[in-house]
Amino acid sequence: MRLLLCCLISLIVSSSTFAIDPSEWLSMGAEKPSSPSRSKIDARELLRRYPVGKSWAASKVLRIRGLAVNENWGIEGRTNVVYTNRYSSKTSVLSNEFGDVTFQIQVLEASQQRITSEKRLRVADFSEASPILKIGMEQLLDVTRTALPPADVAYKLIVTYGKVDPRYEKALTRLAEASGFDVERLTQIDEAQLVEDPAQYSGCTFEVVWSNGLGITRVRQTDGPVTVKLDDIRRWAEAADPLLDYYVMDNVDRPVGDTWVIDAKNASGMMVHQQGGQSEGSMKMKYLRDEDYDSQTCRQLAIQSGDLTMSLDQNAKKYDAKIRGIQGRVFYGKQDYLVLQANGTCDIQANVKSKNHLLFGTKWQRDVQTDFRYEAKLISKNDR
Repeated sequence: MRLLLCCLISLIVSSSTFAIDPSEWLSMGAEKPSSPSRSKIDARELLRRYPVGKSWAASKVLRIRGLAVNENWGIEGRTNVVYTNRYSSKTSVLSNEFGDVTFQIQVLEASQQRITSEKRLRVADFSEASPILKIGMEQLLDVTRTALPPADVAYKLIVTYGKVDPRYEKALTRLAEASGFDVERLTQIDEAQLVEDPAQYSGCTFEVVWSNGLGITRVRQTDGPVTVKLDDIRRWAEAADPLLDYYVMDNVDRPVGDTWVIDAKNASGMMVHQQGGQSEGSMKMKYLRDEDYDSQTCRQLAIQSGDLTMSLDQNAKKYDAKIRGIQGRVFYGKQDYLVLQANGTCDIQANVKSKNHLLFGTKWQRDVQTDFRYEAKLISKNDR
């Protein structure tokens, strides 16, 4: 098998059923002295919002549409792609004392659907005299040589008529189609995923300890069909802050018409279960009016504007994303202290680079449009 094929093979991970030791806690970075602290919440407010026994169910759908561009060994694949991520969970308050709140989070469903269209192949942005161009072309033609015997002739034609076929897109796309080479293989490398496929968490149950002024400090898996790797549990916990509802509206006594700014990373759970790492940004909120939703009076809030940047630097990949132009509506329950419904749109610009591939690595640049919908419902208030 030639080198190009080796670069294109996606990693397949399989897991089996297991027995979990629920006594093993994973410490989070929030416990480290060097970690940035959060503003402390009044203990009485914590008890009012998160009494022991309170539980709620939440679901969210994230849809992303855009162009995926991936470069590998001088050959560039371009694919229009639509992702749909679905994620539903049940959260319960197990304890709330001395500034520590322990939550149980059951992931009821987690899945991703990916649809692609208009797959195209072309030479990356090199000059015709570049040796990288010749290497890339030779690697591609090696893949097609057995299925398409006149590949050497095709190469000469491509070079000869390249001036009327910018970056050889038409010729290479036809060559790939004729030889059965799937262009999508260039844009579906696990290490370069724009949005994480959350399927591995489906059916799993976690306990997290949220510490006042620090955020989530400990997490452990207590049930599930598979053992989630520790690094993935850590990334899941970094994105699963259960105090979303508090952060969206920390002061429930605000008057109609009031505006305020919140930390976007604390509210990003309405939009996407992010991949962990560092994130920063802000969202401007406005209390529009009171409205009826799901048979109760709610505060209708507007997400007037918002931006969020995320970065992740792991052994396998480096990920940088900018979420821009966040806008939407939020219905906040007056009695439940819950975000009962939120919906909106935003744009994402992302660069993902795989560190496990040779030469220039695997690079993605994407400009995509996103819409999201979040819904939650109170199951029980407390155990008293």
